Amino acid sequence: GILAVGHPFDTVKTRMQDMPVPKPGERPMYTGASDVVRQTIAKEGVRGLYKGVVAPAWGIGPVFALYFVTNDTCKRALAGLRQVPEANLPLSDIMLCGGATGVVGTAVLGPAELLKIRQQTALARGTSSSFGEVFRQVLTEGGPLALYRGAGATLARDVPGSMAWFGAYEIVKNTLSEDPSKPGLVPALVAGGCGGLGMWTVALPMDCVKTKIQAGQGSASWLGTARSV
Repeated sequence: GILAVGHPFDTVKTRMQDMPVPKPGERPMYTGASDVVRQTIAKEGVRGLYKGVVAPAWGIGPVFALYFVTNDTCKRALAGLRQVPEANLPLSDIMLCGGATGVVGTAVLGPAELLKIRQQTALARGTSSSFGEVFRQVLTEGGPLALYRGAGATLARDVPGSMAWFGAYEIVKNTLSEDPSKPGLVPALVAGGCGGLGMWTVALPMDCVKTKIQAGQGSASWLGTARSV
């Protein structure tokens, strides 16, 4: 469900982030998000908006499960150390546990994100966008470790981003629910949406850096790529 609704937006975002800076007097590759959609459909059809969906589709289910297992495990550990119920953990601890999920996500989903981005940006580079061809090309560049190109930028995005997601979710859930341990459907949905808003507010700048690195446009150093951006 997440991929069916969200992946076209991700494709648009990735192609805008990977767009080269136009030279003086030169027309930019895209004039905005709607232009990305228009050009993508014109050249690749609607299926083009789902370019690169294969790799994350394989990993998103296990990764989300790992997110919540990691978060729950961290909360239990901190509650044990502090000798308090999990429900009484301070917001700082909730956010710390959220950050731990970002570490797990980077380790598991990082290669899938790289393959996805290479597929999404292949057309602009005049290369094949098939999953098999992209996978072979990445391995040719540097073996299996090449799949973790941009891992530093992914960590720098996902750890603070996950901290923001879990922190915002907890604040909104506690505000809207009579019993935060059993939030209703509406409070949970609103809290989840606010969590996503909080995450992307924090994570989007580093996401742009990560895209440039994994697309092969920036240096392997996220600090160097961030300076160039």
